[in-house]
Parts: sequence; C-alpha cells; structure tokens
Amino acid sequence: MGGEKCLKRSFKDSLDNIKERMKEKRNQKWAKLGKTNQVLPITCKIATNSSVQLKSLQANNRALALALQEEKAKMKEAQDIILHLKKEYQSLKFQIFILQRKLSSQQAKEPVEVFSLQ
Repeated sequence: MGGEKCLKRSFKDSLDNIKERMKEKRNQKWAKLGKTNQVLPITCKIATNSSVQLKSLQANNRALALALQEEKAKMKEAQDIILHLKKEYQSLKFQIFILQRKLSSQQAKEPVEVFSLQ
C-alpha cells in the first residue's frame, strides 16, 4: 500500500516536471518571437527596394521554417511523453492486477488454514 502511494507521487511529480519544462520552453519561444516581431515591422517599413524586400521575405521564410521545426520537435517530444506515460500506465495496471490476484489467492487460502487449525 505504501509503495503505491510512492509510485503515484513519483508519477505525479514527473508529470509536473514535464509540464513545468514545457511551460518554460513555451515562454522562451514567446520571448524569442517577441524579439523577432519587434524587428520585422521595422525592416518591412524600410524595405522599398525589391532586393531588400526579397531578403526580408527570405529572412521571414527562415524564421517560419525554424518555428515549424520547433513545433515539430515539440510535437514529437509530446508524443514521446504520451507513449512513455501509456507504457507506465500499462505497467502499473499490470502490477495492480498481479497484486489483486495475489490478494485473492491469499484470501482463498486463509479460510482453509483457519479450518485446519480448529
């Protein structure tokens, strides 16, 4: 019984840690995007020459590609976390099944032992 509480705490702690890391990454991303968003409008206003506009578009495309790559990485990380949690859930479910089976077998043996003692 004490082991189950320990497992539940560690599972919840690990989930809280994962959530905290994801929140920090999201905040870092938003801070980075905030800096680039402040720079982009200025360059767009200055861009009057076609080559300057082309460079601005290329820079914008690079920024979008990086953002997409980051989103894909976050999606993969989230899927990995989900898979890990599903595996852990199945393992815990199996452990509960084994413990219930052991308990029921012990309860089945106890009445026999009580009768044999009398």
